[in-house]
Formats: sequence, C-alpha cells, structure tokens
Amino acid sequence: MPAASTGPCRPEAGRPVRSHLRRAAGLDHNPLCRRVDRARSRLLVGAVLLAVLSVAAALVTAQVLLHDMRADARRTAEHRHPATATTLATAAGIPGRPLDTVGAPATWTVAGANRTGTVAVPSGTPQGTKVPIWVDDAGTVAEPAPADSQLAVSAASFGLMALAAAGTVSTAVFVLRGGVLDHRAADAWEDDWTLVEPLWSGRTDRPGKA
Repeated sequence: MPAASTGPCRPEAGRPVRSHLRRAAGLDHNPLCRRVDRARSRLLVGAVLLAVLSVAAALVTAQVLLHDMRADARRTAEHRHPATATTLATAAGIPGRPLDTVGAPATWTVAGANRTGTVAVPSGTPQGTKVPIWVDDAGTVAEPAPADSQLAVSAASFGLMALAAAGTVSTAVFVLRGGVLDHRAADAWEDDWTLVEPLWSGRTDRPGKA
C-alpha cells in the first residue's frame, strides 16, 4: 500500500495555470493532492480574478467620473465669459518672491457696465496692466471651466486610488488566507510524517510504546 503523501501536489510542468484552474474547480483527481492544495489553487485563482475585476472596476469608475466631470465643466463653461481687466494700482511686491501671485485692484467692462474688484496678478505688476480674466453672468471674477486634460488627470487619479484601495484589501486577504493555509499544511505534514516515518525508517515501534 503506498505511503501517504507528506508533500504538496505540484502543478503539471508547463501547464500551471490549467492545473490550478482544474484543481480549483475540483476536476483534478490526483490522489496526491490534499485539501490544502486545492484551497491554495482556489485562493490563487480568486486573487487573479479579483485583480482583473479591480482593474476593470477602476477603469469604469474613471470613465463614469470623467463623463460626469465633463458634464459639469460644460455647464460651468456656459456661464463663464472672457474679459480684460486693467489694474488700478501697482501690485504689492514680495521681497525675494517676484513670481508669487497677489491680488490687485482692477476695473473691467462687461455688457457695457464697468466693474471693479480684485484680480490675481504676479507680484509687482504695475498700474495700468491689462490682465485677461474670466467672469460669471453677473460680471464677477470667477474661475474658468477646467480644461479637459485636467479632468482626465483627476478622473485617472481617482481610478488609481480605487485600484490601490482594492489592491490593498485583496493583498491583505491573500496574505492572511495564505498564512492560514500554511499553518494547516504544516499541521497536516506533521500528522502524515507521524504515520510515514516508521515505514520510511524501518522502525516497528510506535510513539508512546515501550
């Protein structure tokens, strides 16, 4: 009678993917395969499927988010209008930081009406400088609609964050479950070795007997 196996069942050479799939589905009837070997194959197949689904979910999330952000940008663009402001005073300078942006009083004309307010200009901008600005329907300075490239970067960033979160969770599950299976395999190996070692070494006594 063949001795019980104390080692794991290995995937067939050159066909590890197919072997793991068959074993995970319970179609591998190799007598050397233990329950823990089949559990490991299921864990591996599950991890690969989860990785594929995570990538697909991240792509879908990014696409849906980009679609919504573009719709919001189009609505914003409908209420933004370009204008030209003229500074009324020299912008305050910041020693050692000439490229910083500061606020300066300015005036501009929208729909025939003069407006005044504060516009963002480089530090030290002189009085009378023409500054391109964007205003809303009321003629108040407002941020323009974001560019499509900016929206694409934002959507991709959210998709990558979703993928990273899914990857972190799946990796943690894989490591924890793998640790449990390793402990089970070690315990099973000790039990099998207790039965196999006397046959392998030729001893006829049993542990606990004189």
